[in-house]
Amino acid sequence: MLAAWVVVALEAGLAMYLGAKQTGLTPIRAYMFGPPLLAALALVVGVVGAVWSYRRKPFASPQRIVAFCLLAFVFATASYHVPFPSHRSYRPSRVKISAPFEGEWTVAWGGPDDSSALLAVRPDRRFARLFVVVRDGATRAERADPRSAFAFGQPVFAPCDGRVVRTVGELGDDGGARDDLGNHVVLEIAPDEFLFVTGLARDSLEVKVGDQVARGTRLGRVGFSAGSRLLPEPHLGLHVQDTPDPIWGQAIPYYLHDVVVNGAEVQRAEASGRGFFPGYPPAGDRVRPAP
Repeated sequence: MLAAWVVVALEAGLAMYLGAKQTGLTPIRAYMFGPPLLAALALVVGVVGAVWSYRRKPFASPQRIVAFCLLAFVFATASYHVPFPSHRSYRPSRVKISAPFEGEWTVAWGGPDDSSALLAVRPDRRFARLFVVVRDGATRAERADPRSAFAFGQPVFAPCDGRVVRTVGELGDDGGARDDLGNHVVLEIAPDEFLFVTGLARDSLEVKVGDQVARGTRLGRVGFSAGSRLLPEPHLGLHVQDTPDPIWGQAIPYYLHDVVVNGAEVQRAEASGRGFFPGYPPAGDRVRPAP
């Protein structure tokens, strides 16, 4: 019984710590490793408790039933990931970020809400957006060929002023990269704010580390370098975090400025995606630069 309450107390402590929305890497590690460790601990304590109870009848005493229920609760809740509580959740970037492309694109995943939960559980990409091009209700010219995606080869531009602090451009365009960022460019756009432009084509980068780029500077082209299970075809990713290091950064929400969303021109937009399923057009917001 005591061991079960200790496990519950540990989970409550983890929830309180994450709820405080601390800065730095410790909350990221706690969020990524804490829940699975708690689930494993609850399982181990439950198994040991079951063996111990079996040897000391009666097995189903009221106290033991309560203890097993507590452990089951911890196991279930620790196995269910809630969106990462970034310390910047309610303080979006003040940088005016424009659409980094030409023409109309659709947000397949991501945005400020929790509708795209598979991105919301990524500490660095909690508020990321993944864009695709939709034509006649499809994202590809040939359903069986991901490289026929209409996004493939499209030019990508700097969505704001910034300094290039990281580039990766040698990954192949076969969708097999283990890193779902693929080839990418990272811009420092404000103190402790780094914008990631991801999913670029191999050898297409037109900037290098140290370059100071202006809004509209061509960065490269969309490729198929991102090995993403969320979007298994060429796409463009855009997110902001508080470090230039992939994975180990806390996400920062951002608006898209001076864009046309679903046919209406707006100065500031919270465009969101609602999921992507191969063979079907995504139901997310349609975005293009304002004229």
